[in-house]
Amino acid sequence: SDTERAGRPRRGGNDGRPGARSRHDPRADGSQAELKAAAKKNEDAKAWLCIPGAEVDDAVMQTENNAYYLYLDETETYSPWGCYYADCRDSLESREKLAENTVIYGHAASDCDKDGPKFTKLFRYMDAGYVQENPYIYLSVDGEDMIFQIVAVFVTDTEFGYIRPEFETEKERTEYLETVARKNFFTIKGAAIEDGDKLLTLSTCCTLYDKNETGNQRLVVVAKLLPAAAEEAPYAVQDAESPELPGNE
Repeated sequence: SDTERAGRPRRGGNDGRPGARSRHDPRADGSQAELKAAAKKNEDAKAWLCIPGAEVDDAVMQTENNAYYLYLDETETYSPWGCYYADCRDSLESREKLAENTVIYGHAASDCDKDGPKFTKLFRYMDAGYVQENPYIYLSVDGEDMIFQIVAVFVTDTEFGYIRPEFETEKERTEYLETVARKNFFTIKGAAIEDGDKLLTLSTCCTLYDKNETGNQRLVVVAKLLPAAAEEAPYAVQDAESPELPGNE
């Protein structure tokens, strides 16, 4: 089963599938060049995002208005699928200057098809075995390539403040972590969020539990930044017994 497979850490790349478990960024050598080229065409391109398991390999835009790129692509041309863009409050200057929680938004199809466009493919990560095999997300900013490891996947109402860039108090951070733990579809050994960890949050629309068609529910993938010199460590993903779903809080 997926859960049984999730309990056995994999060592990457031996099955040849895209996104198979490997800590090495498959695009590291090219992401900087891609980012420079994208920024030359549009100065709003601030980062390059690579998610092998979701077939994402694109620029991340950022402006002072979070709604600007909602229906514009990287060339600022109308597109119903928009593009990937970072929260306007985040800093994408360097690893050191990252906010506590960097948020990147992208569209998803209303049918939540795992093979759909843009961030619709993030719905693949609702499967424990898939997270086990595809635990890494790669983000490049000017001159630096960073690796994040997935620590949580959940669906939430937008009332939960998961997109805040910084935690004002220790209590606020603790409450955030407790809420994520309750909502997390998985129990993940080897990837706990620790003091000082910087997070990357991917957010997209979700209709799976939105019975009243409010449009206010999101699929969220949270990953933590790994140290530059970190070596691959044991990582085991299993289904949580009873994750908290929207409407059941």
